[in-house]
Amino acid sequence: MVTVPGPGSTSFDKFLAEHYPDPRRGSGMVKRSHHSEKDQGNNNDNHHNGPIPELIISSRKSGEAVSEVLKSLRKIIVGGNVETQRSAHRSLGTFLYENFEEVYPYLQGWAEDRNPLVRKAVAMAVFEAIHPFRFDLADPFLRLVELLLSDKASQVRWAVGPKVIAQGLLPAYPDDTFEYLTKWSTNHDEQVLWNVAMGLSGAAIIRRTNKALIILRRLALDERRYVWRAVASAMWRLGRKDPTPVLAELRRWLSDDDRAHVARVALQHI
Repeated sequence: MVTVPGPGSTSFDKFLAEHYPDPRRGSGMVKRSHHSEKDQGNNNDNHHNGPIPELIISSRKSGEAVSEVLKSLRKIIVGGNVETQRSAHRSLGTFLYENFEEVYPYLQGWAEDRNPLVRKAVAMAVFEAIHPFRFDLADPFLRLVELLLSDKASQVRWAVGPKVIAQGLLPAYPDDTFEYLTKWSTNHDEQVLWNVAMGLSGAAIIRRTNKALIILRRLALDERRYVWRAVASAMWRLGRKDPTPVLAELRRWLSDDDRAHVARVALQHI
């Protein structure tokens, strides 16, 4: 049984430092391969190869230990401050990557938790666990994120479309992610479509802007403000990174009565 001190206390900070250290600190710790160009150049081969907290290593011995570690992390996620939550997200991602078969089913349950902070943690765990050379993880990660697509809680939606899809899954697994985004784009739920649009805002990173525009062109016809504003946001985000095709597309939209309002909003920010 893992005993976790109360968040905010000195003993809690010590517990977190000992058992759930920031994987990106220290020369031997894990670094995200897609956090920066420097990381991409120097750390792809070292992703998740650094030392893992003792508590996590010991959890491999039994399913019961896995559940206890997850209970401890859940307590930190729900009761900790912003910094401790971030550290817990990183540790949860490492834990998922290193104990995938055991942890994955738990996170499927977390995706339906009543607390939005717990649901957000599922998205962040996927983001932290992504490895660009582990293509076998693409489909299960996308299916896990799919459980969160209709979640309107602000903490969750900003972690899903703009973060884990746009900055994580799309750059790491472009073909698989585009396949899922295309499928999701046929959904009528406005929150699902919001996440699709915001997820596509990351396409310029992998030079797939034109492919993203095909889906956004269709979503721009949605009359619901919540959806078309997301499309406008995706367009200006894409336009700042890859202006030539985006500006050409927006100029065409300006002469289209059904899309002109979307183009005008997007052009204000490019």
